[in-house]
Amino acid sequence: MLEPNKTSILTRNVLIIFLLLYCLYPAKGQKVNQFNSWWYYSGTYRLKEWWTINLLYSWSRHDFVKHWQISKLGLSTNHSLTNNFGVGGSYEWAIIFPYGKLPVPEKREEHRFLERIFFKDKIQKISVGSTIEFEQFFRNSNFLQRARIKLGFKFPLLFDLHRNQRLGMSFSEQVFILVDNGSAPKLGQNRYYGGFDIGITKNFTLSLGYLNQYIIIQPETIENDHTLMVGVFHRADFRRK
Repeated sequence: MLEPNKTSILTRNVLIIFLLLYCLYPAKGQKVNQFNSWWYYSGTYRLKEWWTINLLYSWSRHDFVKHWQISKLGLSTNHSLTNNFGVGGSYEWAIIFPYGKLPVPEKREEHRFLERIFFKDKIQKISVGSTIEFEQFFRNSNFLQRARIKLGFKFPLLFDLHRNQRLGMSFSEQVFILVDNGSAPKLGQNRYYGGFDIGITKNFTLSLGYLNQYIIIQPETIENDHTLMVGVFHRADFRRK
């Protein structure tokens, strides 16, 4: 048995936080089930030993691919302080369209700024990670704040003859905590994800999965989105050899 290190303890603490958050779930009310698909590209580029940048574009559709849901473009940077711990920041530009049975009043634009701390660990073949992000964003002319907490793990299933991973699985849960106008923090969203990671080449991975997005619009009004996730991940190392 592996001895638990500090990162393992932090990961377990984050899991406890997730369990406690269930106490914040609203009472049952109107619940609308909808079906979406998210198509995205994520590129991670290593510039230095401890520095990476990430580019993201997400093309989100409602009713599978019929209607616009969200268009999002993001730029991030991460700095690893140790092998298991690091900090980072992001900027996201998102356009959210009216969609579904509970549409937003009008198309809206969001400029999001995020600061994060992240932890990662490996227990035998299972990679475990947790992230805490603090977000400030402008929605049209309104200034809002929230926190995102994510816990996930992944593991390989198949390797090729060169020991490159060809198939793996990933699972995660992410919650969004709203902090608006000095009111008490409250649960805004809960997201569950499970999917397959398919290694195309050494640097490209295709991700196919399912996301359940549980959005609390009002305490008695819930949007429950079933979402097909299709993503392409690209990694490149630009360090001087």
